[in-house]
Amino acid sequence: MKYNICVPIPIKSVVVSEIAPTIEKVIILNPDFIELRFDYISDIQKITKDFIIDLINRIQPKIPVICTFRDYSEGGQIEIEVSKRLQIIKIIIESEPRYLDIEINTESSILSEIIRLASHNKVNLIFSLHDFEKTPTYDVAVEILEDSLKKLKQNVQIDQKIVEKGIFKLIFTAQSFEDNLIPLQLCKIKSSKKLRLISFCMGEVGLLSRILCNFSKSFLTYGSYLEKTASGQISITKLREILNLLNLSI
Repeated sequence: MKYNICVPIPIKSVVVSEIAPTIEKVIILNPDFIELRFDYISDIQKITKDFIIDLINRIQPKIPVICTFRDYSEGGQIEIEVSKRLQIIKIIIESEPRYLDIEINTESSILSEIIRLASHNKVNLIFSLHDFEKTPTYDVAVEILEDSLKKLKQNVQIDQKIVEKGIFKLIFTAQSFEDNLIPLQLCKIKSSKKLRLISFCMGEVGLLSRILCNFSKSFLTYGSYLEKTASGQISITKLREILNLLNLSI
């Protein structure tokens, strides 16, 4: 089993020299993935393809890059018009990161366009969904996953091979210790070579699922560098320290 850790980097400036030192320090930590979160930039008009390519080329091919422009309704830092967000996402895809994280609840026609462009540019997709209030029961979590698959197959009508190359990311919020077990169970039972999953709980109570999800076949977990991008996120250094203390090999 490969224990994959992704370090998210909030991109708050379009000046590469201001971001490069952070990227260099994160690379030294040798994570398995690095996520560039572009929804932290307030002046989106200054986001260009050259800027994104410059950042990606500082990381890939050594470390795969996940690019995200998170929707405001699912934790994004800026609320903008759908058309403007789509324009930025297209620029990101054309910059060819290894992965693009896109919300599964994206309107079907827009999602179809994103999938088509991603496929053309050989960018893999992470289809994500976030619940910032609760963790559902296991049966409901399975239903959410199945509804997501159904949306892609029926409404978006994409090739099954694209689904198999993609990753489904279901993130919940733990309100009790028992909630940690739901994403672990989901990954343990539903993950396969043809259906890769990322699932754990946000919030301080969800820490256990963040640490252990990889052992239940979650594709990856997240560990921050200097700044958290989600509730309950701990640093990659602390995450590795905990795993070492528990004698869990990574």
